[in-house]
Amino acid sequence: MGGRITLTEREMEYLFRIIDSSTSILLRHQFFLWAQGEVQSLLPHGLLICTCDEGSGQPISIEKFSRTNIGEATFSELCRPDGGIVFRVISAWNMGKNRPVLLCPHYADCISYSQFANDLKHDDLERIAAHGMFDANGRTRSLFTFTQIPVALTERHAYFLELLMPHMHMALVRMLFHERHQHGIVAGKTKKMITDRQTEILRHVQMGKSNDEIAHLLSISPLTVKNHIQKILHKLGVNNRAHAVAKAMALKITL
Repeated sequence: MGGRITLTEREMEYLFRIIDSSTSILLRHQFFLWAQGEVQSLLPHGLLICTCDEGSGQPISIEKFSRTNIGEATFSELCRPDGGIVFRVISAWNMGKNRPVLLCPHYADCISYSQFANDLKHDDLERIAAHGMFDANGRTRSLFTFTQIPVALTERHAYFLELLMPHMHMALVRMLFHERHQHGIVAGKTKKMITDRQTEILRHVQMGKSNDEIAHLLSISPLTVKNHIQKILHKLGVNNRAHAVAKAMALKITL
């Protein structure tokens, strides 16, 4: 960053509240209320995508906290490892030596904006502010991608990201640990209950495919697809396809 930035008295108060309330986060809904509540005072946004890489062969956790209606197919596209905007932001962050990434047409220092402009307009994401945490070897451990931001981004937002990252990282890690500790056994049983064919169908549902499209791709009848989906809903204890996709992603069944 350029010159020294001094927080106003109100910003100091916002920062204290954000840090103080972060320490009590254990559950997903608490993280959601925190991100869409206190954090908004310094970093206003509509959608927050969090990635967490724990290493040791574990899959990367991708979590969504949104106050807007974003479809699962759109979210999956954003998070594609082979060119999705989230992983491209991670690459930009690494290339920028782990400094905050601000993607905004009005941000003078934003060299990378042109590389993302079409995607941001296409997905109605407007602007992106991203920052994360890395270990002693420079390996990315977490990245927080804020988007659907209603204001022009400045160096002040980059400074806010620097201040908040350790607390956001710990809140996310604490939430994930608590979920796995509380629901790990249930998740394991659920994975065993879902057959390989049902998992395959769930992945297609996650991509926004209809029953007819899934039937064509798998060379089975639409009625067979419908029966599989009904069994999936029953096994996961949900009422519709969207809830099934959300629960499958939370349990790491389809990712």
